[in-house]
Amino acid sequence: MSLGDIISDNSEKLRLIGYFVVVIAVAAPLFSSLGEAWQRSDIFKQLIQTPGALGIVSVEQLSAFLFGVYAGLLLLLILDPKKRIQGLLLGFGTASALIALQSQGLFLPNIDFVANIPLVVGGVVLGGIVGGGRSLFEIQTADALEFRRAASLMFFLLSAITVVGLIEYHLSFPQVIDPVFSEGTVDIVVPDSPSVEFNSGGLIQNVVLSAIFIVTLRSFFEYDSAEDFFILGPVGSGKSLFLVGKYLEALDDAAARDADTPMTPSADLMELVSEVDAASEDAGWELGATAVDDVKNLEFNYVKGSVFPKNIRIGSLDYAGEYLDQLPNALMSEPEEIDDSILRRLAQRVREANTLVLILDMERYEGDESLGIESYFDILDATDSTKVLLVATKCDVLAEEFEDEMGLDPVMYFDDFKDYVNETLVQNDQTVRTLVQDTAGSEIHPVYYQTTERNGERVPMRDVNGNVQTMGFNELLDKMG
Repeated sequence: MSLGDIISDNSEKLRLIGYFVVVIAVAAPLFSSLGEAWQRSDIFKQLIQTPGALGIVSVEQLSAFLFGVYAGLLLLLILDPKKRIQGLLLGFGTASALIALQSQGLFLPNIDFVANIPLVVGGVVLGGIVGGGRSLFEIQTADALEFRRAASLMFFLLSAITVVGLIEYHLSFPQVIDPVFSEGTVDIVVPDSPSVEFNSGGLIQNVVLSAIFIVTLRSFFEYDSAEDFFILGPVGSGKSLFLVGKYLEALDDAAARDADTPMTPSADLMELVSEVDAASEDAGWELGATAVDDVKNLEFNYVKGSVFPKNIRIGSLDYAGEYLDQLPNALMSEPEEIDDSILRRLAQRVREANTLVLILDMERYEGDESLGIESYFDILDATDSTKVLLVATKCDVLAEEFEDEMGLDPVMYFDDFKDYVNETLVQNDQTVRTLVQDTAGSEIHPVYYQTTERNGERVPMRDVNGNVQTMGFNELLDKMG
């Protein structure tokens, strides 16, 4: 296994280690600087002290209450299945920051938490309510248990504290507010010669630490992946079956992980699944080629990852392969210049996609037919910033050849089978070889339904419940995630 494969297989664990190091390493020095910013503050500190000078609420009481609000939001993140690890990491970072502030005699040493326990509890309750915690006590709906509002508020709160502290640390403003605690008043000061002084000491370090902290926070609180896939393939290449296979594999994965996020498949997709997943053991392929004048919306939700789960919307349009040859011209034309509404819609989806899935039909390859993929090159030229996944469909025949030649089960030795498919296609088909080269040496990912030959025709193998059996889709889902 190559270093790249090891990194890819353990990417989430490596991210976990990286995040932990960043949070612990950044929180202490950053909040030490923020503590100094509080001590030298000319505006923010006075604003916080104003209610105390007026006898409304002391800085200690306000700090205890806001700490409770923060703890309530953090608790919701820890309860959120998709943000639990991030919440725990943020908890470690919070502890590190509090220790750094305590070393400066700030925050914890100045709060009597026992005396202010009602305010702390009230803050926790308010943070829980504002962050969306009421959903914990509601009957479960079709929506996943996610506290997006808590994540957004936490990001806004910590980012605001960081930015304000950075400004107060490096800029000295004239004092315009003077809380007088002995008299219970707040004086407005009009400076004789107002000016703003700039302190450049430690600027680069503080800016870098603040940027790392905010960028890491943003990554922490993202729920949805930005991936947008679109599938291209010639006539009869198995695009519809490929989309159904992806869904069936994702469904099995979600059931195995007891995922609580609804997959919300589209009605068009479920119609195809019903046609493919026939109950009869003798049933063949119940799905025909898509009609030229027909286009279907096939999409579903998929939660990728176990350490840092993210919602991925996997979807595409199921369209007639005849449109493939017309796409290059459509992509180079303005939308209003395209008369065919289906072609216009396809071109728009291709433009919006950041990953194109290009289908290679192995049934054509085995029959010594043209793969019909010449249009791919012009499409890639028109979408040069798009990532590419090469997928070989209908690899059941190649799986049998692999087992005969190598004496290995393609299911148990799938990585070896994938290498076999790549070597076979690249060595024996110059068009595929050129396509691989033009896509920066992309790997070809084999997928197939397990089949058997009956009455001279290949039909899907089905389990005792009549369900089709897919291969390679799980590995491809990991790659797409």
